[in-house]
This record gives sequence, structure tokens and C-alpha cells, in this order.
Amino acid sequence: MNPAVRLTVQEILQNRNFQNAKVLAGKNGLHRIVKWIHIMEVTAIEELLNGSEFILSTGVAMSENEELFLSFFKQLIEFGAAGICLELGTYIQVVPKDVIDLANRHDFPIIVFNCKVRFVDITQDINTLLINKHYQMISELEEYSNRLNQLLLTSNSQQKILMFLHEHLNMSVIFIPKQGELTILSKQKRKIIEQIVPRLKDDMKNDEIMVRQPIQAINQQLAELVIISDAAPIFDYEKLIVDRTATALAQNTLRELYFEVRREASESGWIQGWLDGIHSEDKLNRYLKASDPDMISNGSVVLLLEINQADVSSLDIPYLNILLRSILQSKGFSVFFTTRKRHLILILVNNRKKTDWKLRVQAGIDEIKIAMETEVKIAVGRMANQLTEVKKSYQSAEETLIILDSKTNECLPSFYEDLYIYRLISIVKDQGVLEDFIEDYIGPLIKYDQEYNGKLLETLKVFLMCNGSKSETASSLFIVRQTLYQRLHKLFELLGDDFMSSYKRQAIEFAITAYLYQGYSKSQ
Repeated sequence: MNPAVRLTVQEILQNRNFQNAKVLAGKNGLHRIVKWIHIMEVTAIEELLNGSEFILSTGVAMSENEELFLSFFKQLIEFGAAGICLELGTYIQVVPKDVIDLANRHDFPIIVFNCKVRFVDITQDINTLLINKHYQMISELEEYSNRLNQLLLTSNSQQKILMFLHEHLNMSVIFIPKQGELTILSKQKRKIIEQIVPRLKDDMKNDEIMVRQPIQAINQQLAELVIISDAAPIFDYEKLIVDRTATALAQNTLRELYFEVRREASESGWIQGWLDGIHSEDKLNRYLKASDPDMISNGSVVLLLEINQADVSSLDIPYLNILLRSILQSKGFSVFFTTRKRHLILILVNNRKKTDWKLRVQAGIDEIKIAMETEVKIAVGRMANQLTEVKKSYQSAEETLIILDSKTNECLPSFYEDLYIYRLISIVKDQGVLEDFIEDYIGPLIKYDQEYNGKLLETLKVFLMCNGSKSETASSLFIVRQTLYQRLHKLFELLGDDFMSSYKRQAIEFAITAYLYQGYSKSQ
């Protein structure tokens, strides 16, 4: 902390207008900070003060009421005034003992004049001091910012910046990244670890001795910076210092992320080979260890992103890489990024327990969709237990994306394992018997609709969705009941009277879904 940038009661007493002043009480509070000077001749303060004001008063409002006198001083202390200067002789002769005792208990300075004084001269001089202090603070902040810029050009910038902050403010500093170990610079490191750090996780708020400042870039919180004062309260100057430090740390973190993106771009061919399954398990493990010695591989999964049908060449790939990486790393994944055709591809290596990986990926997907400024489809492949199984995860993510692209299905989940019947469709299709299955169960309906421009297939689909309710089906199709009865009669004629029986109904529902899906796949 730099005392040159703030005005104290002690410094005010050194002003020429206070040569005949006397400190009547609260001598231990002369270090109090003064932010403004205020003349007050009322006894009900209410919301008139913001805190740290130095009060000038003749005492006219409380000259004949000792209880009012005491109440006035209690309010000054409650609202955080820095101290008071009283003129004795005109309206009040003495300060009551109860008031003096109260001020001493709370280290609240009472300065008195035993003669008339010109408050206008006092306010003019103190306001000049405050302006000079403000100018000094701006100069100090500018010098501090210049030093930060110099540190940004050195190696190991983050540690040097944190150390500079610690030494400049002489306060405890905690740096909490989204990923990795926190950094603590403090003369009371053990106390910080045992008492403060656990409370930070409980969303501990800012107060007079602590400031928490998020470090943000690309609309994401990358880390958090915390300062804790061991003694004096934290004021505006310290908060401004922390704000500038957080900006420098954000720039440094963003620069490191860009370096990581460039390094990864040079290794894109290796990641492409991983997706194609040409690397061995041993080779993949060596690669991951070289990338991050502390990485824990507890399963891998592939995410495919399709951004509003755009070609990847038209996208800001480095920005998207950093954005996606920052979001998903915070969810407990190591991220490997590449592109192929119209898709962004992310290989996520799970660093935490497997039981909640889907919840964490879904949370990341929700954040990505909010952060992206355009429509994006996200498909998640199956979880791969072995690194060599990433190829299968990629293939299942591709299959998921094809299904998500289907215009006939709008609210499908992003996860391959949640697609249920569509996974069966994929398997049957690969075996080459899907078209025969469709023909066996709904072929007559398809031919009828094609020949007569009918809507039997649509009617059947809605009828099954409504569990055979005629009124609900008619309402959903926006047709009268007589029209529905005519269509149902034709359905019974083409499919047989037993098409609503359990097993046959399941087969028909599967065939309808497969037909709609297959029709879209062919159009693609």
C-alpha cells in the first residue's frame, strides 16, 4: 500500500488551519482515511453519508440536548465517518464525557477549536489536498500499469506479475485458475490455506479486507485473483490496482492459449491420425504425457460441432479453439482440437470420475451454445474406454450429427447413447436389411401416398403417438373426425386389423422412424 495516494486525519491536522486545534478524543484513529470533507449541522444522518467523510460542525443542532449529541456521534460512527472537527464557544461549550468515551472506544477522532474558524478556508485547503492525492493516485496507477506491461514481455510473466502485486500492496495474493494448482503469495500462507481457501469455495464475498476479481477473456472466466489485507482496510486504490493486474493476467493467459493453439495446429495431422485409428495405445499415452505430464486419462469422447452450415475456412478458428477449450477444460476435460470438412472436432480426455462425465459435457454444451453468436449443432459420440477407441467415438458422433440434422426430428439429444431407436436403425442399415424391413411393414402405405398423394403415413405416425386416441389425433392433424375415420379405415385395410397389437405396433413405429430417417440421409 502507498500512503502517498490517500489522505488521513493525521495529515489534515498538519494543515495550517489546524495549528490551534486539539485532538479531544480518538487519538488511535488518526490513521483513518478521508475521502471527502462535509459540513453537517443536522442530527439525523440517515443516508447523508457514504463513509470516510471528515465532518465540520458548529454543533448548533445539538447545543442544548446531550442525548441528541450522543445520538449524533453514534450515527457518525455507524455510517463510517472518518472524524469530526467541532467549533466550541459559539453554540456548544464542551463535549459531553459520554461522547468522549464513545469516541475513544471506537477510535473516532474528535478535533476541537476553542475559537471561531472559517470553515470555507478549511474545506478549500482539504479539497486541494484531496485533488492532489487523486492526481498522485492516477500517476501511481499509470506507473504500475507500465511495469505490468514490461513484465508481460518477460518469461514466466504470470508468476512475476503476482509477485509484483504482492510486494506493491504488501498483501496476501491468491491466484485461482480454472485448471491447475492455485498460487498463494503470503506471509501467512498456512493461515490462508487453512482458513481462507476453504471459504472461497463457499462464494465468500468481498469485504473491507478482501477483494475477489475474476480474470476474464473471450467472455469466459479463466481464473480468479484474490487479495487479502492483514491489517488496514482495502480502499479504492487497491481495488484499481487489482483490476489492472487482472487485465494483465487475462492478456497473459490469452497469449498462452494462442501459443497452445498454434502448437496444436502444427500437430493437427497427428490428431487426425488419432481420429483415423492409426496410432497405438502406447503411442497415444506417450503423446498425452508429453502434452501434459499431469493429465489423467479416464476415458475419451469426441464432440462434433456444425456451425450454421458454414465452411470452416470462413470461421475464426483460433478464437473458437480458445473459446471451446476454456469452457470444456473448466468441466474437467483435456481438449484436442482439429477441423474436418464442415465440422469442428474436439477430442475430450476425461480427467475426472466417469460417473458424471455426461452431466459435465452437457453443461459445457449449454455454455457453448450461449457463447456462440450463431446457431450450432453439437453431437457427442460414445465414451471410449481406450484411447485407440476414439475412432469409434468419432464415427458415432458423425452418425449422431446426421440424425440431429434430420428435419423430421427436432428435439433429439446430443449424445449418441441417448438416441435409442436411431442406434438400431444405424445397425440394421449397416446390415443392408433396412429397406426390406420398411417395405414389409409400411410399404403399402408408402405406395398409396405416392400414387394418390395421400397422408396415411403421417396419420399413422400421429395416431400411434396419441396412443390410438381418435379425438387427440384429429386435433393434432387439424382434420375433422369423419376424415380421420376414412383414413383409419384405409390403414386397417392396408396394414391389417392387428396393426395396433403390441409387437406389430413396435415394428411399425420402428419402420416409420427408419423410413423418415433414411429419406433424409439419402437427400444428404
